[in-house]
Amino acid sequence: MATEPVASSKVEGATGFAAPSALRRRGRPDGLILALGVATAFTTLLDQAVFSFAVPSIQRSLDADGAQVQWLTSSYSLAFGLALVGAGRLGDLLGRRSLYLLGLALFAVAGFAAALADDTTTVIIARLVQGFGAGVVNPQVLGLFQDTFRGIMRSRALSGYTTAGSAAGLVGPLGGGILLTVLPDDTGWRLVFLLAVPLAVVLIVSAVFVLPRPSAVPGGVRSALRQVDAVGVVLLGAGTLALLVAAVSAGVLLAALAAAAVALFVLFALWERRVYARGGAAVLHPELARNRGYLLGTAVAALTFGSALGIGLLTTLFLIEGLGYSPFAAALLLTPRALGMVVGSMLSWRLVRRFGRSGITWVLGLALIVVTVEIALVTTGSEPLIVLGILGAGTLQGFFSGLFIPSNQSLTLNEAPPGVNGVAAGFFQLSQRLAAALALSVYAGTYLAVGANMPASFAFGAAASITIAASLGALLISAAATPAATNHAAG
Repeated sequence: MATEPVASSKVEGATGFAAPSALRRRGRPDGLILALGVATAFTTLLDQAVFSFAVPSIQRSLDADGAQVQWLTSSYSLAFGLALVGAGRLGDLLGRRSLYLLGLALFAVAGFAAALADDTTTVIIARLVQGFGAGVVNPQVLGLFQDTFRGIMRSRALSGYTTAGSAAGLVGPLGGGILLTVLPDDTGWRLVFLLAVPLAVVLIVSAVFVLPRPSAVPGGVRSALRQVDAVGVVLLGAGTLALLVAAVSAGVLLAALAAAAVALFVLFALWERRVYARGGAAVLHPELARNRGYLLGTAVAALTFGSALGIGLLTTLFLIEGLGYSPFAAALLLTPRALGMVVGSMLSWRLVRRFGRSGITWVLGLALIVVTVEIALVTTGSEPLIVLGILGAGTLQGFFSGLFIPSNQSLTLNEAPPGVNGVAAGFFQLSQRLAAALALSVYAGTYLAVGANMPASFAFGAAASITIAASLGALLISAAATPAATNHAAG
């Protein structure tokens, strides 16, 4: 009968790190854990998938300027990233149930508040809270998968997680596109924010019955909290915040914030070394910091995730603002890409099982070729070629993304030692969200700045060139990781 480890203070494998030890109550089917996690992925990613289609309506309805648009597009990922590592560590120590419920409640309440907002600042604040809630929830889901499943079943669970996100990318834009097309601007975007709220409420109720209560933590909650490296969390969070705010800044402020971010990250690394040397519970597990496969796999995830969200937002803005398509027409044009990603995600576990890291590297190479062709066709400005690029090359790109994203995630998280699955998942997602916040801000800022004086297709090409550079970087890093990676799924 399968078991779900729940965190305790028992040290296993590395000084200062608690290892899961208690077993979840008997008779709790793993299928319910999987279903809850997949539904959570769908719900939190549904909001993000549809939001980019609502940005033009929000901009017109609330008269948002360029800087506010950058904040609108990046605030969710900014807060998501800030929540990840601390939430993952607390989930390892205290169990995942309470944090899951708290995060999803924040997500739902903030979505409702955003729908009622009457100014851009309120929407941005609501998006920050919503992103923070999602950042608390998602490490618990990935941690549950890590705790519950092994070997190829873990790969299948992570594949299901990504498939759910891909399905959200298919369903969300179509539903949101209809609302945004048939309703006035000031009404449509508000209903878009409410799409995920009922789903979140259902998940909260379901989780109360599905997720087991964690066993008592030896020494109590206070003892567990003392195992959290608060100084490390603050340094990492402050560095991340400085870097993300720098992405939506300019001039001297940008330089100052970027320098501050680098300094804070250096201090974080030095502090973590000191904490571990003294036998404390450092935020970043030393085995993760030294594990080449984990670090390189995380770098691949950051580049591919950030560029994927960036090119998605860019294409949406280009179709709606540049070519004058309705949100629903834009969603229809992007549907084959999302469908391709769903299919790729469903097959990704087979890629891991048969080819391991080398298969991911080959798929990344094919994806680089396809996205370059897509960008070249769209940049021509010829509408038939634009449609060919988005429908043809874009669909292939979606399929390849569905193949390599969960495959890379599975192999990378397999490197995590026992007892720190939540931390490993948190850092992995932190890298993705840091890259996403930077990418969304840079893509939107570049498109708006260049498009002010140049044709929309040229502005698209200027911003989309970032995707080619990021895809090439991911390919080279994955190739470097191949000799160090396990070339087949564990178990």
